[in-house]
Amino acid sequence: MKRKTGFTLVELLVVIAIIGVLVAMLLPAVQAAREAARRSSCGNNLKQLGLALHNYHDIHKGLPFIRVRTNSSPPDTWNTNNINWLARILSQMEQGPLYERIDWTLWPGNSHANHAVVRQTLIESYRCPSDPGKGNFPWTDPTGVKRTGPQPTVGDAPTNYVACIGHDSQIQTRPNSARGWAAEGQWRSATDKGGNTGLVDFLDGTSNTLAISECLIGFPQINANSSFATAPDSVTATNNGCPTTPIAGTGASTQCRGGTWFRGYESETMAFTTLMTPNSKLWDCGNNSNDTLFAARSAHRGGVQVTLGDASTRFVADSVDFNVWKFIGGMKDGQAVQMP
Repeated sequence: MKRKTGFTLVELLVVIAIIGVLVAMLLPAVQAAREAARRSSCGNNLKQLGLALHNYHDIHKGLPFIRVRTNSSPPDTWNTNNINWLARILSQMEQGPLYERIDWTLWPGNSHANHAVVRQTLIESYRCPSDPGKGNFPWTDPTGVKRTGPQPTVGDAPTNYVACIGHDSQIQTRPNSARGWAAEGQWRSATDKGGNTGLVDFLDGTSNTLAISECLIGFPQINANSSFATAPDSVTATNNGCPTTPIAGTGASTQCRGGTWFRGYESETMAFTTLMTPNSKLWDCGNNSNDTLFAARSAHRGGVQVTLGDASTRFVADSVDFNVWKFIGGMKDGQAVQMP
């Protein structure tokens, strides 16, 4: 009798096991390739942002304010024209039609109903593809407790890109008092309108000064001010003065890292400090709208991507020296440290 050919059950199981091992070996490589592509796309976004700042500077003879406030009429002065710096460079980011929809005379400029469509518009070049952007970001705090951040406010499209205030703990109200390039404009009167930071103010060199980096949308934070809020030089690599645990009753639904590219009220949506190294293990904190103990953070393993003042981009490791990172954020502190 002729014997039938075919695979035995044992042979089939061996083949299936081998395929399973090969898939298990291949999957990490595929995931790594995908992340490399996402990181490259993120770096391209940061490059475009850097070029947009330069183009804005060429047109307006200065860099954009991180936001603008005024003490003039009409009476609602606190929220007056608090629009994020990212909105000011829309035309330079090939978003001219969206820029034209913004009415810069509205009071308050950031929450008027006429801006609803603008605020909700998702801009891909303002987002890192490695970050899902839905908030609720998980993190293990310095004591080992697992924490979860908030979700972005409904009605606002989020962003992953924030401006550098240098080794400071607050957004400064005058460019001449700012340590990083990003400062707000305060229009106090018709004869006192403030002034923009310009590339000429980068006394340490544009190639030695940070301009933009990343944040994680909805990263956990403490909605309270650092004890060093007005004493930034007291911050060390291991102590930023932030409370060590969340404080009951201080949370706010609008306070979310990267929660909006349009609204310019909460500092966590606009800025980062170099008083904390990339992806710091310390808490982020800040409650007042100008207090900014927020680190640069990213979904890229091992570090963050940055744009320098000359519009070049780099990847900076989490292990960067505290003082190097601290002073590379300053544009005119006399500490012209080299990028690692």
